[in-house]
Amino acid sequence: MSHRSPTTLPVLNPFRKTIVANPWDTCPSDVAAINDQPFQQCLRGIRRVQETGHSAGLVIHGPAGAGKTHLLARLHDHLTPRAPSATGRPEYLFVWVRLQTSPRMIWRAVRRALVGDWFRSIAGQRSQFERILFHRLAAKRPAEGDLERWYEYMLDEQPEGLRQILEEICTELDLDRNTSVAFEHLAFRRHLRDLKAWLGGDSLPEAALQRLDLSSDEGTDEEREDQARQVVQMLCRLAGPGLPVVLCFDQVEALQLNPRDTESLFTFGQLVSVLHDSTANVLVISCMQSSFQAELAAQIRGADYDRMTSLGSFSLQALRPAEARAVIAERLRSLPVDPALIPGEPTPEWPLTAAEFAVLFEPTGETTPRRLISTCAARFDVLSQGPSAPPLDSFLEEWWNRQLTDRLAANDPDQTEAILRHALPPLFQLLGLGAEPAPAEELADISLVFQQAERRLGLSICTQGNMQSLAARLRRLKEQWSRQRLQRLVVIRDPRRPLSKTAPKTRKYLEELQEQQACVVHVEPGVLAQLDTLRTLLSDARSGDLAWQGETVPAETLDAWLRRQLSPEVRAFAQELLSFAESPSTARFDTAIIEYLSSLLSEQQRLRLQDAAQSLGHSVDVVVAVIQRHPRQFTLEGEPPVVLFRASPPTRLRGDAVE
Repeated sequence: MSHRSPTTLPVLNPFRKTIVANPWDTCPSDVAAINDQPFQQCLRGIRRVQETGHSAGLVIHGPAGAGKTHLLARLHDHLTPRAPSATGRPEYLFVWVRLQTSPRMIWRAVRRALVGDWFRSIAGQRSQFERILFHRLAAKRPAEGDLERWYEYMLDEQPEGLRQILEEICTELDLDRNTSVAFEHLAFRRHLRDLKAWLGGDSLPEAALQRLDLSSDEGTDEEREDQARQVVQMLCRLAGPGLPVVLCFDQVEALQLNPRDTESLFTFGQLVSVLHDSTANVLVISCMQSSFQAELAAQIRGADYDRMTSLGSFSLQALRPAEARAVIAERLRSLPVDPALIPGEPTPEWPLTAAEFAVLFEPTGETTPRRLISTCAARFDVLSQGPSAPPLDSFLEEWWNRQLTDRLAANDPDQTEAILRHALPPLFQLLGLGAEPAPAEELADISLVFQQAERRLGLSICTQGNMQSLAARLRRLKEQWSRQRLQRLVVIRDPRRPLSKTAPKTRKYLEELQEQQACVVHVEPGVLAQLDTLRTLLSDARSGDLAWQGETVPAETLDAWLRRQLSPEVRAFAQELLSFAESPSTARFDTAIIEYLSSLLSEQQRLRLQDAAQSLGHSVDVVVAVIQRHPRQFTLEGEPPVVLFRASPPTRLRGDAVE
């Protein structure tokens, strides 16, 4: 073998990508013969739904690394339209829901995923929402051939005729007013950004709702879940029998807060049953590890499991030697390899030796795709003098930093509640803070309840962008707090959603809660990004999707690593939430200042400190003192401080801190 000089470009490793992160990724080096039976069953399930007009469910399970998400990527690729919508050309809708959510927000997670996926542009073609529109219009006024041209003609030349058809569709489908108005906005391409946010369940300011002519669907926790369920059902009904919906649930294991948690799986079973019984065009595919399937069946109602598996339960098979050789050949074909690396007569197992290949199949005669590809990747690195696989700690650090960067870029205050509700229970457990999840006991606006010794703590995550909805929630919280079912109430605020200067009632209710000894805690975007990364890492681990050198990282190993690496900011945030110490007398004053400064910084990124103090009606020294008590919220610049801006979130994990 020839040795490469230091200036030679690195050889690309065709085995390096071992996991399909989501079905929207390009399916790498797919060997169609592998797991063809469950794949064909998915296709038969879609046809069954179409032919019978009844929704159905099936379960796909397998060992960790068997390729569950890979199979969903194959299915998505098979269903992806290759041409514009046209009369007589079958089409399908695809939704992928990774179940990284709190059980009390599961319908909201489905709603957000469905709307996000249906707004996607698919393979450079129209979005799935637009395809629903085309088929619905064509069903009312038949069109020959290209439906997109016909729609463009109606939009440009006969807008009133188009509006009339839309009204007829909404009446026939018995869509509520909000959905009907949203459908018309979609058809006329109006307010699409705000429309996507509203359909996905985001809290929009009153001005945006007025532009859309839509009403807010805010309410208590249960009411918002019910509203999300109704939206999902209505959108499936809007798709109609001509467009079957393939709804894939991945990482079902991630729903469980801990091994003792049964509520999460029970809730998931109920959700699948509702989809099965209340829709007519949905194929529900639930994916999980084989080791988890028995637990799921034991924890949910028998009727729910029957609906979940109405078309059966299918196992992904591990690879036998012939299939493993086919995977190797396909990987090598997809990315040509430097001929200098290949021996004169390569074997079908290359880059592995015959002995290395044989070891993979001991003692059962089978191996998983993940283990095979990971072993090939490591061997190829040795042959090409590429970088060897990093130690486990380095691998986890790289994973964390990569995910943290992504989470910081995508950090959205509309996701704050979902992140906190899913991440805080395992965070408290990791830190050994003795706070166990507890039932909310009809406290409708309490997002999370924890039992700590003999005391009960309630967290209410109040991040609505709509000030009227926020005021209503805070008013209800006052009444619920007065029932004395909690020893501590914490109102969590996102400073990127500050109280509006024109929202005196909202401000008044928050102040009154603090007067009654409720605490207000502001969560920084950097802490949120770390918690989002934490829950993703833990979900991947629970679902068998976190692998190092082909093997799933044990939960105990991961927990120990996380305890060493959690940043001081995250630890301080957790301690602040759980502290039962009385709020200092400065708390109400500080909250008002933080909210007001955040409001000013939402309008401009940097403020002269003198201008901020003048606007607040306080001296510069008073404002500086508040900022210094909350250093993770704001940053001062200059000597003496003359400029104020929002503190920058950390971007990397390093050692036992985040920088």
